[in-house]
This record gives sequence, C-alpha cells and structure tokens, in this order.
Amino acid sequence: MRKTLNALVGLTLVSAALMTAPPLARATATDAPPCPRDLSPQAQGMPDTERIFSWVEDVTRLGKRLTGTEGGRKAAAYVKCQFEALGLQDVHYETATSWLWQADRSSLSVNGRTINSFPVSYSFVTPDKPSVFSTGPGGLQAVVVDVGDGSGLRITPERVKGKVVVFDLKFQMSAAAFLPFVDFIHDPKLTLFDATLFTANPYITNLSKVVEKLQEAGAIGFVGVLSDYYDSNRYHNEYYRRTQMKLPGVWVTKTDGAALRAIMKATGGAPRANLVLEGSRTEVEGRAVVGVLPGLTQETILMTSHHDSVSSGAVEDASGVGSLLVQLQHAASKPLAERQKTLLFATMDTHFTGYQVHQAFTDKYVIKKETPYRLVAGVTLEHVAKQGVIKDGKLVMREQPELMGIMNNFSRQVRRELHASMVHHDLRRSVTLKAGLLCNTVGLPTDASFWCRAGLPSASLIAAPVYLYDEDDTLDKVAKDQLLPVAKVFADLVDTLDRTPADQIGQ
Repeated sequence: MRKTLNALVGLTLVSAALMTAPPLARATATDAPPCPRDLSPQAQGMPDTERIFSWVEDVTRLGKRLTGTEGGRKAAAYVKCQFEALGLQDVHYETATSWLWQADRSSLSVNGRTINSFPVSYSFVTPDKPSVFSTGPGGLQAVVVDVGDGSGLRITPERVKGKVVVFDLKFQMSAAAFLPFVDFIHDPKLTLFDATLFTANPYITNLSKVVEKLQEAGAIGFVGVLSDYYDSNRYHNEYYRRTQMKLPGVWVTKTDGAALRAIMKATGGAPRANLVLEGSRTEVEGRAVVGVLPGLTQETILMTSHHDSVSSGAVEDASGVGSLLVQLQHAASKPLAERQKTLLFATMDTHFTGYQVHQAFTDKYVIKKETPYRLVAGVTLEHVAKQGVIKDGKLVMREQPELMGIMNNFSRQVRRELHASMVHHDLRRSVTLKAGLLCNTVGLPTDASFWCRAGLPSASLIAAPVYLYDEDDTLDKVAKDQLLPVAKVFADLVDTLDRTPADQIGQ
C-alpha cells in the first residue's frame, strides 16, 4: 500500500492540494442565444444508444476544443444549448482566467538531418506570465547530448549546461497500481488480468522530474523520446501546474529517437542540434456551463464532465459529455415529485490548461458555499473507451472496452447498490475503487479531484486508454456498446443518492 501511495503522489495533474483558486464569475452569454425546449418523443426518458452516440458525434465534429479557442467556445455553446433544450433552468456560463499555449512553428535537426518531431505542450513558458516565445530567427543551435531516462547522476551541469538534451520519456504507473483500492470487479469473461493491466499508461511520467533537473543544470532545450509509446509523436501532455517548463522541447517517436541517436553516435565530434520552437502563451477565459434541475429540497447532487479537448477528442471527452446529457434527459423526464434532491449539472474546460475553472468552482460551490445549493454528492463522467494496446510499436485496437474504474468514497450501502447495478446492466470490464484515502491525501486522477478533496462525497467514472492524449482519439475509439450500460448504471446511482439521507452518502 505504501508503494502505491508513493506512486500516486506523482499525480500532479489534478490531485495537488487545493491552491488559491481564481474567482469564478457569472457571465452573460452573447455568443450562445437560448435554445428552445425540445419536447419531441426522442428527448424523453432514457435515450437509446444511437441518440447518446449522436451527442458524442456532435461534440467530436467541433474539432480541437482547447480553452480559449473557437472550438472550445463552440463546445461550451453546444452544451449550453443541450442543457436548455433538455429542460435545465438558470443555464449560464461561469468563468475563470486560464492560459492558452500554442505553438506556431517547431522543428528539429541534428547535424543537418531533419528529425520528425512535435512540440511539447506548455514548454518554453515565462512562469505565471503571458509571453511570445521564439528560439530566434535561425533556431537554437547547440551541442546535443543524451542522458537516457534521466535517472541517477546523468544530469549534471558539466554534462548538459548550454546544450540540448535527449532523454527517454518513461511511463511510470499502470492500472495495477490501483489494485489495493479495488473493492468490486465486474468482469464475467475474466479479461482484465492480462499483461495490459501491468502496462504503464501515458499519464504519470518522468517529464516533470527530468525537466526540473535539466533547468537546474543549465540545459537550453530538450528532446523527449516517446520510448514507451506507439509510433506517434502527437502526444499532447497536460499542463503540470507544479512544473513550469521554461525550456523549448519537442517529442520524437521511439523509431525517430533511435535514428537521432544513430546520427549522434556516428558523429566524429560533438553532434549539433538545431531546435526551433515559436508560439505564444496568453490569458484566456475558461468556461463552465452550469444549469439546475430543481428537486423538492436544496440538497444537491453535482453532475459533471468536461467539454474541452486537445484534438477532436471523441473519448476525451465527447463521450463524457454524451454520458452526462443522458443523465440530464433521464432525470428531466421525471416529475418533480420523484426527485427529492436538486441536480446541478456542469461541464467545464481548463482540463488541459491548469484546472482553474475546477478550482474556482470548488471554491465557490463547495468550500465557501456561496450559492443556495447544499451539495451533498458529486458524480463525474469521463471516457467510455475501446481498449488500445501497443504491439510491435503500433496502436492495435481490441473489440472490448477499456477497463473502467468508478472511484468513489460513498458509504457501504451506496456502494452495494452500485455494484448490483453494474452486474444487472452488465457494465463489462469495470471496477469500483475505494477513494476515501485518495480524497484525503493526494486526490483523484480525475476531474472530481478538487471537490473530493474539499470533502464532497464523490464518484468518478474514468478510463485510461493509451491513445487518450493523442490525435488518434477519434470516434471509432468510443465503446459505443457500453454507452447505454454506463447510462443505466449511473441513472441507478443518481436514484440511490436521491433517496439516501445526506449524512449517509459518504464514508
């Protein structure tokens, strides 16, 4: 258990202690006029698979949806329209300041030979300030050295100062790290316990640790070799709040990394790199789309997902948005008398740019309680995915869902009913994980981390396919046949939370 917790301490994506949150401001939407209520038969009751998938398709078609971009604004407007059409009240935006990092030009060559590369997201920044960054008219010209995986004493000023450094990006944690927290498994075909369970995923890596060492030792740029990844360099890492990467950096595939190292080895003298990276980092408006489905009391269940993405993002997180809209349609079709608790629905962006909206939302709604809603539980939906595996350096898709985890710190009775629903609706290759210890220490590796850490009993659906940060996250990767089982399991969970006294929901 101690080893697992030590590994989880590296979850700096969303699980750091609550920082000072930016203010969350209610905004008047001028770019998204209200949408009329949809009273058609298909907008009533539990939707079928095709309707759920149509929402996923709609969001995916909006393309890249980073915070502050046109695609991001369109995604927020789309969710707002769906919220209104399906019957939510007081639908509005709430905003917080975030950052938009964009690379306009990047390239890498070694000894005059071009190496196919891709910019490292959120590198070359001025800490906590907007900036326009550039390696100069001719790019960065410097000796290039190799430090392998960057472990031990390989990174020293004597070795890397004033140089461009090549290192191996290593994936450091597999799904098996969470086994100590598993309290229920639904896997009737016994498919979970194979080698993929112990294969490290692309989320917890050595990037922060290595770049921090490079910066301290005086390196002037870096090349990350995606040594544990498949043959793509379109790896869109998240923004790691605790590490501001001041150096320019690019990714190369394992194959291109081997070619680069062969060139370096064949050089008679010190090999030289030309690294180009130009772009900008600007302050932008992050958005939450918020709406209310009133109940008989002000006790409130928070229902969330995120609508932003680094690419067309079908799994991350059009599938989460679609899964949230299912819950909205199902709940809004019921008469008020059948709903004791209010439901507060929200999708947020800033998932990839620092979680500023999530932090501000937690500060306003959970910590300071600045609204009439007394939040008693949270449900977060992300990633309904097909499984992808790496075979001979290629991404190979399997016709089965990626392992789905439902992290939660609910009471034994609520968990018991959740487990029964998972079996009844055959939510295949799924597990529940006790998250109480995580919520009280490092947080969750999900969008629910901030409010869970702030004391809100929470459940969070998450899957972690290998392609999640890549432009390969396309519509064919969505586990379409699991959209309805997910919908039914979480509709049951919301019903359970609705009838459970507030003081009996959490552990």
